[in-house]
Amino acid sequence: MNTEQTNETLQPLENAVEIVGGQSALARLCGLKQGHVWAWLNKSGKCPAEYVLNVEEATAGVVTRHQLRPDLYPAPDSAPDFGRGKKTAAPKKPAPKKRKKSSAKKGALKIAIYGAGAIGGYLGVSLSLAGHDVSLIARGAHLEAMRKNGLKLLIDGEERIAKDCFCTDDPEEVGEQDYVIIGLKSHQAYDAAGRLKPMLGPNTAVVTAMNGVPWWYFYKLKGDHENHRLESVDPAGWQWKTIGPERAIGCVVYPATETIAPGVIKHVYGNKFTLGEPDGTISERCQKLSEAMTEGGLKAPVRDNIRDDIWIKLWGNLCFNPISALTGATLDIVASDPATRILSRCMMLEAQAIGEAMGVHFRVDVHRRIQGAADVGPHKTSMLQDLENLKPMEIDALVTAVQEMGRLVDIETPYIDSVLGLIQQRGKVLGLYPTFSGPDLASDANQEQDARELVD
Repeated sequence: MNTEQTNETLQPLENAVEIVGGQSALARLCGLKQGHVWAWLNKSGKCPAEYVLNVEEATAGVVTRHQLRPDLYPAPDSAPDFGRGKKTAAPKKPAPKKRKKSSAKKGALKIAIYGAGAIGGYLGVSLSLAGHDVSLIARGAHLEAMRKNGLKLLIDGEERIAKDCFCTDDPEEVGEQDYVIIGLKSHQAYDAAGRLKPMLGPNTAVVTAMNGVPWWYFYKLKGDHENHRLESVDPAGWQWKTIGPERAIGCVVYPATETIAPGVIKHVYGNKFTLGEPDGTISERCQKLSEAMTEGGLKAPVRDNIRDDIWIKLWGNLCFNPISALTGATLDIVASDPATRILSRCMMLEAQAIGEAMGVHFRVDVHRRIQGAADVGPHKTSMLQDLENLKPMEIDALVTAVQEMGRLVDIETPYIDSVLGLIQQRGKVLGLYPTFSGPDLASDANQEQDARELVD
């Protein structure tokens, strides 16, 4: 293939990637289990024939089948001509739907929950019933149920229904917000980053309410690695560049909740969401969000070192999750059986050395942390649940990122390396890893958080 031909075939693919918000998003829209779009761009140099119509549909016809495969599809008279020096305006998108005027109280915060599943839905109901202007972004049956009946929360033996939330699957309909709370898993959030843009105004904060190491972890972290970007959770710095670390507010999620039916969230226990700025300041935006969450019956302390709280939860997740997925054992067994308890301890000690090298303070010791998990009982970790349901597993944010940070501070991690290698291989065999694709909204039924593993 000569250079001119390469440019003609690659340019439409590159345009498609840009339009849908990244290679992972394009892979998902084409129905691929894993992100192989890079192979089209870097190896074959053209879109495989079986995916041409998917790409055309994903870009709403902006990138046409003729541009992708002129050898297969003749050019219509009106076809845009990417890559040949001639620019054609993209077709106009339909105007966003007008949302109804909110009945939120005066001075209410505008808060969008991207991924209004178990945890996101719990937050959404609590904030909406406290009088704030809440938008819930979801999809499928869950979205339709919320539009029709509101979002129902079963808690403390009663039903609480938020009927005033604006429910949609299109961020453009939501508009600029004061806060966007991400209720997704790490790999889903990576894919969804490009879709946040319509909600981001000059002062919008993005709250990362998810497990594992966040993509902004090294932002304003004093030391040799300040502003380092973690490739394991943010390949090529996509979220760093698209969202901006200055928008980030950390959030450690403690409650356990479940989506038991479309539009219905069941609260299991816990109501604490710890907040914190990456730079350790007690900011006005953190305090305002904390006050709003408190009004909704939640506990939302603001910490001056949110990374300590991130590590306490991560400390257990990095070992209990993959070991449970590899063995099929529930949390109580992993944390109490001598062999897996010792393995967990060894992984946690490696992680503790890494965290302390980066200035983290562990306020509980390793034995108490493991025993706290054992006391939870026969709980299936989220990674085991995902494996059993054949859903992409959240491996990188929980384990790979710790390995990457270990290499950054020159600390060897033989136990973490071994377990990581095994769970990655298990995921690859089942087609569940790498986690480039999958739904980008956590609104599926039976989504349960790992908060039961935590020790306050």
